Amino acid sequence: MKLLSALLALFITISISGFSQDKTFAFKAQVHFDGNTLKGATIEVYQGGDLVYETISKGGGRFQFDLQAEKQYMVEVSTENTRLKTIWVNMKGTQDIDFRVPVFAFHVHLEEEEITPYDELSEIPVTLIKFQPKKGEFYMDKTYTNAVKAKKKSIKESMLQLR
Repeated sequence: MKLLSALLALFITISISGFSQDKTFAFKAQVHFDGNTLKGATIEVYQGGDLVYETISKGGGRFQFDLQAEKQYMVEVSTENTRLKTIWVNMKGTQDIDFRVPVFAFHVHLEEEEITPYDELSEIPVTLIKFQPKKGEFYMDKTYTNAVKAKKKSIKESMLQLR
C-alpha cells in the first residue's frame, strides 16, 4: 500500500509539473557577412523589452535558441562594424499545439552600413517570423518584410530630397 501511495504521489507531482511548464520551440540560424558565414556576432533575444537570452555565433556563423509559446520576441543580431538586424518572432497561437513542430531555421545577412541621424528605421524589425496553424510550422511573413522595405526606401528617398 505504501508503494502504491508513493507511486501515486510521484505520478501527481510529475503531472502537475508537466502542466505548469511552458511549451518551447527551437530556432536555429546562421549569420552571414559579405558572402561568408560570420563567427562572433552578438545575438540578443528580448521579450517585453527585457533581455532573456544572449549568445555569440559559433563556427560557421551558427546559433540557436528556444522561445516560449504565446509570447513575442525581438531577436537582435549585430557586430561592432555592421548594422543591427532585428527579427520579430510572434509565438501567438502556439500553446495548444499537440504535435511536434519542426525546428525553424533561418539566415541573417549583416551589412556594413553607416547609420545616420536620419535613419529612424534602423531598429525596426526587418522580418516577422510567426506560426502558420494550417501547415503546422513557422514561416517568415513576406508581406511584412516587403512593407518594411518599401517604407525604408520611401523614407530614404524623402531624406535625400530634404538635403
